Amino acid sequence: METPTDTQKPKFKTWAYVIFIVAFLCVWLSGMTAGLMAGACRNDRYEGSKKLRFCNISLAAGAWMNFSSLERAKRSRIELETGIALSQIEEPDRAVKAFEEALRDARAKSGHWERELHQRMVQMEDRNTLAQWVSVVEAIK
Repeated sequence: METPTDTQKPKFKTWAYVIFIVAFLCVWLSGMTAGLMAGACRNDRYEGSKKLRFCNISLAAGAWMNFSSLERAKRSRIELETGIALSQIEEPDRAVKAFEEALRDARAKSGHWERELHQRMVQMEDRNTLAQWVSVVEAIK
């Protein structure tokens, strides 16, 4: 004869598997979305509001990953692209804030992160965006 605890064990085990699988899929889907949108955000094929949309989705989907200085440094590239997109749609105040955040996050981890941001900005053809970046770099020194 079965006791109530014998029938409850398989149900508990099944629910534990379901919870684990759902949690894994949520984390995986968030990471994949952040990665795919980051790739589109960094692509020079997109400009202005479309680029900004990709950047914002990437930042929102990957927000849970900001637990370490390395993750913040990686995120700095997307923040820089967000600033570029904001500058392209003529929102200079928000662009400057995005550039400040990118520079601050790049400096959170020693290494090549800040240099990558400078290299990206050297490629900019838009002098207005480049001037905003230079003003942020000089102000934060």
